[in-house]
Formats: sequence, C-alpha cells, structure tokens
Amino acid sequence: MPNIDLLPAQDDFVFTESPFPLIKGGLGSGKTRGGTFRASLLPILDKEANIGYYMPTYDLLELRAKPGILEDLESMGIPYKENKSRNLIKLEGRGEIILRSFDRPERIVAYEVAHSIVDELDTIPKDKAAFVWRKISERNRQVTSYMRENGKPNTIGCVTTPDMGVNGFVYEKWEKIKANGYETITARTYDNPFLPPEYIEQIKANYDETLAELYLNGEYVSLNDSKIYHYFDRSKHHTDREIKPNDILHIGLDFNVGGCVAVVFVREGDKIIIVDEFVSYDTQEIIINLKSRYNQRVVLYPDASGDNRSTNSSLSDIRMLRDERYQINAPSKNGAVRDRINAVNNLLSKGRLLINTNKAEHTTFAIETHGYTDKGEPEKFNEHKGGAIDDFTDSLGYCVVRIFPINRNTLTVGTTSGY
Repeated sequence: MPNIDLLPAQDDFVFTESPFPLIKGGLGSGKTRGGTFRASLLPILDKEANIGYYMPTYDLLELRAKPGILEDLESMGIPYKENKSRNLIKLEGRGEIILRSFDRPERIVAYEVAHSIVDELDTIPKDKAAFVWRKISERNRQVTSYMRENGKPNTIGCVTTPDMGVNGFVYEKWEKIKANGYETITARTYDNPFLPPEYIEQIKANYDETLAELYLNGEYVSLNDSKIYHYFDRSKHHTDREIKPNDILHIGLDFNVGGCVAVVFVREGDKIIIVDEFVSYDTQEIIINLKSRYNQRVVLYPDASGDNRSTNSSLSDIRMLRDERYQINAPSKNGAVRDRINAVNNLLSKGRLLINTNKAEHTTFAIETHGYTDKGEPEKFNEHKGGAIDDFTDSLGYCVVRIFPINRNTLTVGTTSGY
C-alpha cells in the first residue's frame, strides 16, 4: 500500500484501537477524510468485514463520503464495484462498504457490519441522535474470523462538527458519561494546510466572532450561557430609520391563528434594518394590513410550513398571499433553526442588523428576552394571541437567513488529504 499523508488528528482516528473513537472537528478540519479513510482501511485489515458509513442524507453521502471512499480505495490499489441501486461498494475478494442515510433511522435494518462510521451525528437533535446511534449499534454485530482470532471488537467511529454543543448527544456520550472505550480526538480547522488561504476568513465572516472560533477549533458550544441573541444591545443596534416612499419592504411572516406576526425590514447595502411590525389574526387580515399600511413594493418571507396549512380557509396561507400577487421568497421547507439564529447573531455582531426600537417594540423585546430551555433548545410558547416571543424571532429569522444565509463553505472533495 502506498504512503498516504494524513493530518495528525486523521491519523489518530484511523489507527486508534478504541471501540468508540470520536473525531470532533471544526469546519474544513478534515474530519470526513478521517472517516472515509478509516472506512476504506478496515476491510483491508480484515477481508471479511463489512463496513457501514452513515450521514444525515443520501445527498451528503453522494457529495462527500462516496467520492472520498472511492478515491481512498483507488489510491490503495483496491479493486471495487459500485452498486448504486443498493448504495454499497463491493471490494474484490473482500467485504462491502454500505452507505446509509440516517434521516429515516427506522430504515437502518436487514444487514450486518463489523464496523461503522457515523458522520455529522451532532447536527441533529439529541433525542434523534440517540435513536440513530441505537439503530446503528443494532447493525454492528458481524463477527469475522480475524476478529475472533485476534480478539478485536466491533467498532463505531463518529466524525462530526459539535453543532449541538454541551446539550447534544455527542457531548453527553463522549464527555459527560465518557464510558470505557469512548475516545475523543479534536481536529482544528487551523491545522489543515490544504484549505484555500481565504477559507478561515470566510468562516469568520459567516458567523459571529465567538461561534466562529468555536467552529474553527472544533469546540463544544454552550447554548445556555446567554440568551439566544447574545450580541443584541438596544443602544448599539437602535436606529431612527423609518419607512420611506421608495423603499422595498422585506417582511418576515410567522403564521398562527390569533397571532400572525410580521416583521418589516429595509435593506441598505450590507445592512438590514427593522422598521416596523404588526400582528394579524389570520392570513386574510395579513393581506388587509399589507394593503392598508404600505404603498411600497413588498417582498414576503413566510414560514415555509404555511404552504401546507391555513389559518382561516381551505387555501394554504402562502397560496392566499400568492393569489394577491405578492412576491414570495419561501423555500420548500424551513432550514435548520440554528442557521436562522446564527444568521441573526452574525449580523448583530457586525452591526449589520439594526432596529427602530420605537417602531418595533415587540420585536425588540423578543430579541432581548428569547432564551434556551434546559435542553439547549429555543423556548417555545403556546399562547399566540397578539404574537408570542418566538413568533417575532421566527419572523425576523425567516427574512434574515434568506437574504444573508449561513454558508458552510462545503469543500469539493479533491486529491489532497484535507477534505
């Protein structure tokens, strides 16, 4: 087998004998390369072994895991045949590498592997991650002749960005409980020399300063140390800016019977400014308020789930707004809540999100007070009459993240050891 250069953290992960190794890494730190190389090497050491490789979606498997595994096999001179319909790679004279998504963990059934790699487990909520881990553990029961003869255990390795921080499954399993065999390896983005020179600066531009450093160093984030929007300062972020006749109004919408919240923005260069707010009983009243309050051009950024339900009729909320010929910016589904939060905090930290606190009193109060539960999740409120705190923060988040989205700068898998 040819010499292949690995980063120190990758090397530690690939060759560790711990049954449950974790490589937690910053963005672009090379953690997935550690995962794909370990998955490619294990069946070389044990020709009977089947390997499971898991990611949150099949798209990620196709874009990141599979190209890395195939490149590693080719670099080691291992012949293989790819079965795309069954999502597996058959190694000549050896076992199989089975690729599975864990977006539907109940479908992780009907096969056996000796070893598994779980990629980006900490990007999903704690309860779901625990269920995914259990389902993967149930498949991890193949015992080969090599394992019997050498007393080798089954292993499950995890490679992930610690997105859920100290409130996630990964922190609890590897750091809090820390049972025997659970080894933690940290990969820093700063230690990957194969990244483009501007990559780290792009990460710093996309996130607030504190979060950017945690991501770059592969550290856990404590979501309970402060309020959700910890960068907001009423005096620093206040502006007297009001709506002008020629403004284009960007309006975030959150739908709830009795409390449909609208947060109204204008854009000035790379800044976005909250200049108004209003609350409607239902979607029909939203339309009435839009027509009576504004003569300006309006772009709406609604809760994407409004395409599937309605506050007041058989038509969906978004369909009613489209029928009024409003310009709509709505994806097929809402993105991750943390992306909305990170997008807002990023702009607040850089002074690029301002608010007329006199015109948007409820939004100001919501930004100041919205916090996390003891599970590290944003507080949710059941009473929506007049608009709840999370209705206002959801509305502003829908608008901000679609205008200034978080870009994780996914790297194209190439021929270097840094992906």
